[in-house]
Amino acid sequence: MREIAERLRAGGLRVWFDGPGSIEEGLGRSRALVLCLSANAFGPDWAQLESQTRRFRDPLNQDRRFIPLRLDDAPVKESLAQFLAIEWQGARKAARCLSAAEDRTAGGRAVGAEDCPSGA
Repeated sequence: MREIAERLRAGGLRVWFDGPGSIEEGLGRSRALVLCLSANAFGPDWAQLESQTRRFRDPLNQDRRFIPLRLDDAPVKESLAQFLAIEWQGARKAARCLSAAEDRTAGGRAVGAEDCPSGA
């Protein structure tokens, strides 16, 4: 998840990630929540995390945005099933494919299927 935070920062966004203060304080100052969904996220602390994200998931709250980001193929909890999620694995594969294309074309070699991970 640090990689995701760094990419968002590189894109010019302010990111609160493991910063000083509590999670509740960080969420209180945030306008958007990127919730990373994975088998680990749905562990024993899920109930607490779910309650902390409720204000972002309220469709009537126009001041906050909720962005679910799937990191793996773990089943999504029923309370989140109504939201469309961004598939991080697919985005990472596409980025690797583009990177390979840039590297290969700069080196004068054509890009082939072997340069792109399956499904990119």
